[in-house]
Amino acid sequence: MAIIGFRMRLALFVVTTIVAVQALTAVLVSEVTHRQLVAEGKRQLTASADAFVDQLDDMSARVAESVQILALDYALRAAIAQHDKDTVFSVLRNHGRRVGAARMLMMGLDGTIQVDTLEGPSSLRRFPFPDLIDRAFSQRTAAVVALDGKAYWMVVVPIYAPQPVALVGAGIPIDDAFLARMQHLSVLPKDIELVARTPASRWDVVARSDSRVDLTGSLSSLTPEPAVEKVGRHEYLVLARPLSPLQESAPIQAVIGYSLDDALRPYHSVLSTWLGLLALGLVLGLLGAWLIARGVSRPIEALAASVRRIEQGDYSAPTAVERQDELGQLATAFSTMTQSIRQREDRIRFQSLHDATTELPNRTAAEAFIQRSLQEQDQGALLMVGLTRIPEIIKTVGHALSERLMRDAAERIRQTATAGFAARASDTAFLIWLPHAGRAEAIALSLHLLEVLNKPYQEPDVSIDTVPAVGIAMHPDHARGASELLQRAEIALFAALRVPQAVAFYDAASDPHRPERLSLMGDLRDAIERNEVVLHYQPKMSLREQAIDGAEALIRWQHPKLGFVPPDAFITLAEETGNIHRVTRWVLATAISQLQRWSSQGLNWHVAVNLSARDLHDLELPRRVAHLLTLHKVKVEQLRLEITESAVIGEPVIAIQVLRELADLGLRIAIDDFGVGQSSLAYLRKLPVHELKIDKMFVQGLATHADDRMIVRSIVELAHRLGYGVTAEGVEDAAALAYLTKIGCDHAQGHFLAPALDTDSFENFAIGFEVGATQ
Repeated sequence: MAIIGFRMRLALFVVTTIVAVQALTAVLVSEVTHRQLVAEGKRQLTASADAFVDQLDDMSARVAESVQILALDYALRAAIAQHDKDTVFSVLRNHGRRVGAARMLMMGLDGTIQVDTLEGPSSLRRFPFPDLIDRAFSQRTAAVVALDGKAYWMVVVPIYAPQPVALVGAGIPIDDAFLARMQHLSVLPKDIELVARTPASRWDVVARSDSRVDLTGSLSSLTPEPAVEKVGRHEYLVLARPLSPLQESAPIQAVIGYSLDDALRPYHSVLSTWLGLLALGLVLGLLGAWLIARGVSRPIEALAASVRRIEQGDYSAPTAVERQDELGQLATAFSTMTQSIRQREDRIRFQSLHDATTELPNRTAAEAFIQRSLQEQDQGALLMVGLTRIPEIIKTVGHALSERLMRDAAERIRQTATAGFAARASDTAFLIWLPHAGRAEAIALSLHLLEVLNKPYQEPDVSIDTVPAVGIAMHPDHARGASELLQRAEIALFAALRVPQAVAFYDAASDPHRPERLSLMGDLRDAIERNEVVLHYQPKMSLREQAIDGAEALIRWQHPKLGFVPPDAFITLAEETGNIHRVTRWVLATAISQLQRWSSQGLNWHVAVNLSARDLHDLELPRRVAHLLTLHKVKVEQLRLEITESAVIGEPVIAIQVLRELADLGLRIAIDDFGVGQSSLAYLRKLPVHELKIDKMFVQGLATHADDRMIVRSIVELAHRLGYGVTAEGVEDAAALAYLTKIGCDHAQGHFLAPALDTDSFENFAIGFEVGATQ
């Protein structure tokens, strides 16, 4: 469906309003006019009816006088006295012609008709209106009567000679011609009918005016008051007045009509003029409305086009509207608003794509720029420049100085890497994209950046070293997409933080975030659920008893596609992804279950299980271990737990709380890899520790390095003085085993004794173990 435009809507509104107002005016004027005409017509009709009746009365009096003259005629009286009917007939006929009577009668005093001038046989024997005879002797008597289906003025006068001898009646017809003469001689309505009631109670017309309108045939009843009636297709005001007061005569009424259509005819010219003016007004209104709508809509259409341009991101100045009215003010305001929106949009776009502190492009803008550049470049280098001390600087001197330092670093980078695209990658790092660059150019710029950024940031009373490092990812060797290239550069930066030269290229072999490693976690979860992982047990030898009395439980995984997966390849990843809890729960449940089986066989060995740093943050761990021990009915001293000092250092409060709850259960806790950390002694007095495990880096050189022997002896002596047991890991030869036995070490484990064995192999090895077999 087509949409009507503003111009057309405005024009239609104006025209519709004009038409509606004129139509309402016409209806009101027509109604008022009709009411006035009806009221005036009723007044005129009533007056005309009264005048018609009055005229009839006047004419009755004159006719009665004329007939009265006949009563004085000598010849008529003599003929009556002589009973000369022929003479009477002749006199009556001649006199009737003079007065306009169509019928003359002579009656006896008893009402018997003696002479009737009506040609042809007469049906009358007696005069039918005795009331007129009675009144004739006292007054002039005339009345309108119906006789033989016609209306007459019937005048009755007595004949005296000198006593009353007879009566003469003159019947003057009231017919169509008579009504026409009356209308001609006086102002009467043109629609008049005389009607008489028939014996069948029907009204028949006995006389009608020249209009020939059938008033009576359209009426439902006769009323003396004017009423609006529909006569044919026309409206009339109609009333009826009785004309016959005689009881013996059939009732006669004069029905008078007033045509409302004729009354409205003089207004037709006014109506035609009004319709002409209305048509002219509509044309002028439509033209004016169209011009006004055009004048209003064109600026609005121009503003609408500007809005559509703004919607598409085009903030060019809108079309000028040279007007001083409200539309001109609207256009000016819209133009100002457009400029403000454009400035605000530019500011928002700049803020969304730039770093607020350094005003360098941000990571989002950099990624988009690099992606576009990769479509045109065969090779390139992405340098990720990190300032490693920024978190420490923020904690020490606050964000304000840190932001000034970052602005200074950004300026140094901008001035140094003039051939590249520089941006801020994160809170502590910048990136530099070098299109077309190879490894040599990337290394050269990296070393130059280190030289520039190693200069301390100076402020009054402040000198700060930022300790920069640079990670490099090459396109297309390391990645082909911008997002992947950024990720690889960040991984290279982490590697650069660990090397002395502080510059490193991305190395896929050392990338801990490779997709295959993430899929490895899913495989590990499935392997645990399907029991595809197993526990192996590395024997622990009691040096005092010279017997195998326990083992360390170590997880092993034979991947269906990758084959054997070393623990170092998935344990670290499990810790990083939070899956280590699942692994630990499985190891604990499996180890305790195995202890239960050995106990049922009379083998009272103990098993040590390793806990990670994340395990020590699990407040439910002590309850879970206690439940497993109770479920399998394993003695608490048979299970031992091993932790590293780094696991405690991260969250010491929670870790120590968990360890104390485990120790309260009666579990023995050992510090694994003791001697390689930096804070072991600081935590020994806080931890519920029962055993120290000397790291293998000190044990492997016991046969050849005196320093290692001294360190190991010192650790054993210290541990014993503190009441701890000692286990030496990494025993690889007999000399080391002999030395450990000599200095009083409690336990030893290593490949010289046995590697980690499956359950059956461990049982066979431990049961059949003899000291001499190792010598």
